[in-house]
Amino acid sequence: MLLYLMQHGLALPKEAAPEEPLSPMGRELVTKAGQMARRLDIGFDAIACSPKLRARQTAEIMAKETGFPVEDIASTPLLKAMNPAVQTVDFLNGLNGAQSVLVAGHMPNLAKLATLIITGDDRPKIEIQNAGLLCIECSGHKFRNGTLKFSINSRHFALMR
Repeated sequence: MLLYLMQHGLALPKEAAPEEPLSPMGRELVTKAGQMARRLDIGFDAIACSPKLRARQTAEIMAKETGFPVEDIASTPLLKAMNPAVQTVDFLNGLNGAQSVLVAGHMPNLAKLATLIITGDDRPKIEIQNAGLLCIECSGHKFRNGTLKFSINSRHFALMR
């Protein structure tokens, strides 16, 4: 099973837009991330996101770029920034049959989630930048005992043409 973690793209400041939607640069970098995923033949059986607007927009862009039905995106408060990683793992393990899952969320939840799946400890040791994409391969049918396959940050996407 493959788990792809993506922190939402850069957002507008709360003073400019209270719901903090993606900024134009945030949209551009997430779009490039989706295009890169498509070029690498990365697809998803499930996409989940936090209910925050910027995470939802990130998930929708990735879905459109990779051919995943936008209406099938699962939104859950279990992917909010301060949610315990163990609850997020329980949610992911409930996605029966999904072999390739994208999660669009927030720090520190994503860092704790990645660290928990790879090391069994939820003290964050991994950083994911805005619009960065991290891939963890998990053995068996549960999200545990993971191996970091790759981590690409948004600077790499900015270089794409």
